[in-house]
Amino acid sequence: MRSSAELLRVLALAAACTACGVHAQDGVDAADPPASAPQAAASQPVPRTDPRAIRVEKAVDELRTDPLLTGKHKELRPRWIPDDEPKKKKKPRPDPSWFSWLAGFGRFLSDTSRFLLWGAVAVLVALALVSARHLVNLRAFERRVKAEAAVSHVRDLDVRPESLPDDVGAAAWALWQAGRVPEAMSLLYRGALSRLIHKYRVPITSSATEGECLDLARAGLEPPALRYVTQVVRAWQASIYGGRALSAAMGEALCTGFGQRLDGRPAPVGDAA
Repeated sequence: MRSSAELLRVLALAAACTACGVHAQDGVDAADPPASAPQAAASQPVPRTDPRAIRVEKAVDELRTDPLLTGKHKELRPRWIPDDEPKKKKKPRPDPSWFSWLAGFGRFLSDTSRFLLWGAVAVLVALALVSARHLVNLRAFERRVKAEAAVSHVRDLDVRPESLPDDVGAAAWALWQAGRVPEAMSLLYRGALSRLIHKYRVPITSSATEGECLDLARAGLEPPALRYVTQVVRAWQASIYGGRALSAAMGEALCTGFGQRLDGRPAPVGDAA
């Protein structure tokens, strides 16, 4: 680039010299002005009518305005970089694959948002149903555990529901009519304790006495059922511990009242409430 610039400068200089020579030749060939008007001739500009001189001056003007001849130029030269020179660390550019993946994922969410919403609703409903089923099973398990953990004997008396007849009152009245009054009273007392423990959830222990059973029953029984249980307990104590003979009318009232007061059965026809 430096050699070409110098060449252009030489050409411009040659063109300028040529133009000056042309002007001098024109001055020599021209006639001398009259002696009477030397100053007027000197003050008037010399007309440029030579087309070659005009072209040379135009070429000089173009060379002067050429940016390559301004004297400023940029030059690139290769050089060796020593090994111990620290290299500039380039900033890591973000991986465009991540941006494309994120953009695709966003479009996927936008397209499938409705399906995702309904899917989430279906999952929530399924979870609610499963939870409700587990809750029902858990409550049933708790009831079964409570039933298994309930007292099976109270002072050597078997109070398990499976050890009693379906109709305790009718079975006790049959024993009473057969003259087996102690057995009838034992069946009525065992049946009353079994209903208190397994039906009314009265916390009777295996070592509870008759009085303790009545005290615990007051919190879980209604007045009619509580009065009946109290009559059964008092008759049981009078027959077993006191050796007193009970009348048939009392026995019939106690036997027929068992199903009505403790099992919730309707009263027999003709029986007073």
